[in-house]
Amino acid sequence: MRRKQYLSLFMLVLGVALLVAATTVGAATSATQKASKSGIKKGGTLKLNENAEDFDFVDPQLAYRTDDWSMLYTTAMQLVSFPEKTGAAGSQLYPQAATSFPTVSKDGKTYTFHIRPGLRFSDGSPVTAAAFQRSWERILSPKMGSPLGVNLDLQDTIVGGTAFLAGKAAHISGIKAKGLTLSFRLTKPNATFVSILSMQWFTAVKPNTPYDDKGINVYPAAGPYYIKARNPGHSTVLARNPFYKGNRPANPDQIVFTPNVDIDQSLLQVKAGQSDLDIGGVPATAAADLAKTYGVNKGRFFVGATSCVNYMAMNNARPPFNNVNLRKAVNWAIDRPAQVRLLGAFAGKRTDQMLVPGIPGYRAFTAYAIKGADVAKAKQVGGSAIASAPTLNVIHTPTATSTNRAQIAEFNLKQVGFKINDVPTPATNYYQVIQTRGTSYNFVTNGGWCADYFDPFDYLNVLFDGSKLQAANNNNYAYFNNASFNAQLAHAASLSGAARAKAYQKLDQELMVKYAPVVPYLISTNRYFTASRVKNWIYSSYFGSPYFNALAVG
Repeated sequence: MRRKQYLSLFMLVLGVALLVAATTVGAATSATQKASKSGIKKGGTLKLNENAEDFDFVDPQLAYRTDDWSMLYTTAMQLVSFPEKTGAAGSQLYPQAATSFPTVSKDGKTYTFHIRPGLRFSDGSPVTAAAFQRSWERILSPKMGSPLGVNLDLQDTIVGGTAFLAGKAAHISGIKAKGLTLSFRLTKPNATFVSILSMQWFTAVKPNTPYDDKGINVYPAAGPYYIKARNPGHSTVLARNPFYKGNRPANPDQIVFTPNVDIDQSLLQVKAGQSDLDIGGVPATAAADLAKTYGVNKGRFFVGATSCVNYMAMNNARPPFNNVNLRKAVNWAIDRPAQVRLLGAFAGKRTDQMLVPGIPGYRAFTAYAIKGADVAKAKQVGGSAIASAPTLNVIHTPTATSTNRAQIAEFNLKQVGFKINDVPTPATNYYQVIQTRGTSYNFVTNGGWCADYFDPFDYLNVLFDGSKLQAANNNNYAYFNNASFNAQLAHAASLSGAARAKAYQKLDQELMVKYAPVVPYLISTNRYFTASRVKNWIYSSYFGSPYFNALAVG
């Protein structure tokens, strides 16, 4: 899904803020509320909180956090997308703006789509092939700052992408848009190309949408909703797109997000019906009691699988973690069960690998101390280099759960003999600090990843291919850069089918056993609690959240 930069699990754990917000945007229910053919009532205001966070960006070509993408899905019109369905059916791509899946040339390099006629943006203007061409231009334009598309090698995927990224061309030569016909010319066959198009980056945007490295907040959208108003740090308001004629649900009249709410207060608001849902989840300490009181997945308390892995990262580019033995020592030192217990009941499953179940190439293995810290082994592996290591700058956000997570990790590191400098860092610039090349951090405790699309490339290549490091916006914030491993990643990406899965299975294990650049500790689940009036819960394991546009408050 979003590269997904994984703050949402932490929001879910750290706490979320529930909305008293409807008071600033209108009544909680609509006077014109009516039932649909399915019996679900349409209308009203869906009130959603977000604990200790706000959306990073609502600009579709700059948004890359899980919460950003869950929201943008309600406004999106993509060539292909996932349907609002439960279970495996919700993970099957279908043509959305496209009339069908693309025709592909014999050499596997040219993909041609035809856009459905009659699609409209929320300002009434038509959706044509040029709307999708523009989304690609914005995700690769140097005018967008350090463009996020570089993290997935998109400039190398499309003919002309490299020249466009370098500012040497006004358009990407490999993308042709004429009326309702859109074609892509790839540099080489790519088995994941259609899956890549499911990312929220590739929603239709008006062809004159400006480049802006700070992002735009309000703009026409072609999905069921559009962003009607946004006041960063205070509220984001979505309203129905009056020109949307598709089959996707659009049950609430409007959807209001209120950020930066205290997580415990948020839970009280949901219980009282003052807010409908905290999109960050529930307090870790509340999960067990909510399950006991309401049951699990029986109407109000929900637990859902994700494609997400939580990990702590070491800065491999600077001492002391340019020493692989010290990285391995840390993997033995970290108490994974303690970190999972911190998150409360139903938090997920311990791990020490980067691939997760459901991703081709996943095969469970154990390389380090999965049942608890092994201090003696850590000291043995790290040897005398531990005592001579410089003081570690340990970065974390200042929320209560994040601080507790850091304190447990710091205790483990001190047990082994590392010296610690605790560095709380505001969530508003946390990722900017750790994703900028040359950063002075040594160890970060808040990290994680959820699938952009369901392929091992999106985990191992995107997070650990050091040849793709750039000045800022790096997914590889471990700054791991090994020429041999980079070459193996490139080779695995060229394969398909069983050979591809086998190659990535090997690399997943080699990454941790031989190089150990990060400390994976959890394959997470998400936990949510709704107000009693909320109906039509449809959960997406891709987004790790319910489909907001499908929720009903009648």
